Amino acid sequence: NLTLVLSLNNIKSIEPGAFAGIHLAELALRSAFESSMMQTSLQGLAGLQVSRLIVGVFNDQDRQQDFERGLLDGLCQVQMEEFVLICLGDFEDGTDTLFNCIGNVSTIRLVDLGLKQVSQVPVGSKVKQLECKKCGFDDVPALKLSLFKELRVLRITKNRSLKTFEQKFEGLSNLEVIDLSENRLTFSGCCSRQFRNCSNLKHLNLSFNSYIRLTGDFINAENLLYLDFQHTTLFGPGTYPVFLSLQRLIYLDISHTKTEVKSQCTFCGLNS
Repeated sequence: NLTLVLSLNNIKSIEPGAFAGIHLAELALRSAFESSMMQTSLQGLAGLQVSRLIVGVFNDQDRQQDFERGLLDGLCQVQMEEFVLICLGDFEDGTDTLFNCIGNVSTIRLVDLGLKQVSQVPVGSKVKQLECKKCGFDDVPALKLSLFKELRVLRITKNRSLKTFEQKFEGLSNLEVIDLSENRLTFSGCCSRQFRNCSNLKHLNLSFNSYIRLTGDFINAENLLYLDFQHTTLFGPGTYPVFLSLQRLIYLDISHTKTEVKSQCTFCGLNS
């Protein structure tokens, strides 16, 4: 259960095989490498088994490392349960190697990155939990994310540039939780058309966004238990029964949504 923190060092290189056969609970490598030495040094982690690996830097002033093709190739020989990539600068146009060596990691957290689009997803990916926090998305990258067939929990939060939801999630039969809170989303047609064949979806958080228009169509999300719209301006609730098909819902938050209840059947269907 040893945690090894090598952050805030000036590592010039890691000797190949230095971590072979070592088991760690956590290894932290934030602001740990000389500029441009991260890719070479990560190759020295081959043979490591670690529950959580944290790679990146600490703040904007220290953000000298951009994401280049093949940056994480050294992690192909590392066994880990959770990978955290934090506070990197710009991503090259071709970021198709981002998931090459971490596609079988159970939990991935991408935090404060200059990531504007999702890379190619390896066939047979085993990722179950994915978080993209403070990234650079303009549109919810549902098309690429739908290739993570084992995905159970998805969180895309605090993306200031994320305003549209044009793409659709499709075929994620294991997906239970989607958190899209604290973005600047504006979209209509919520919420069936955004989630096709995602029959196991139980938790949907769209709070602290801009404007969402509800149509009452939740056919692809009828198993929802938790639905949160707080602090997002809503159109639809209060005038007609938009929640009619959510028979299993046990938590609904429409506080601070500028909803004015005009219809007696505003909450019809919410039998749970």
